[in-house]
Amino acid sequence: MTTIATDIADAAYLALRLPAGTKVTYKGTIGEGHGQWLVSPCNCRHCAASTMLGRPARRYELLTLDGKPSEYVHVRYTSVLPVASLDELEYAAQYLAPKTVAAHLRIQLRRAFPGVKFSVRTGRGRKARELSVTWTGGPRRTAVSAVSAPLLATYGRSEERCPAHITVTVAGRVHRGMPAIAAVTLNRA
Repeated sequence: MTTIATDIADAAYLALRLPAGTKVTYKGTIGEGHGQWLVSPCNCRHCAASTMLGRPARRYELLTLDGKPSEYVHVRYTSVLPVASLDELEYAAQYLAPKTVAAHLRIQLRRAFPGVKFSVRTGRGRKARELSVTWTGGPRRTAVSAVSAPLLATYGRSEERCPAHITVTVAGRVHRGMPAIAAVTLNRA
């Protein structure tokens, strides 16, 4: 009796999480099937009989991107990864990569100090979350620091000291979120 209860609990845990029609990338054991597909609960004889007995569906069937059936049925749920839409990626991306933050800082420095050429670079290795700003002549370090400081933290109580949310357009794509940088090094030549 406990074996049946365990099987039902396992089946409920392994039940399909992706709704029918979700775009996925297949990375299973069949190499020629790798790529993007749509999923639907498996309709093979074994899966249909299992669901008729009240068990949750546990396998997928792959459909072509235009919704037509394919030869790939009875696919494990671990063999597919959902493809996130651009809106989902932007919603999920709470922190912005240092390269995106560097592009934002470049734009802000050009606005604040027109005519001065700034070089904003990201670090490498252990310093990957650090930005380095270099310029010749023009403003003093304190003036440039006033533009770059909001990327690190805002002033206030400790729980409020987090970077301000920014919006930047890079290569035609809008990025929103908090800067994920640890330091900004200023080098006036």
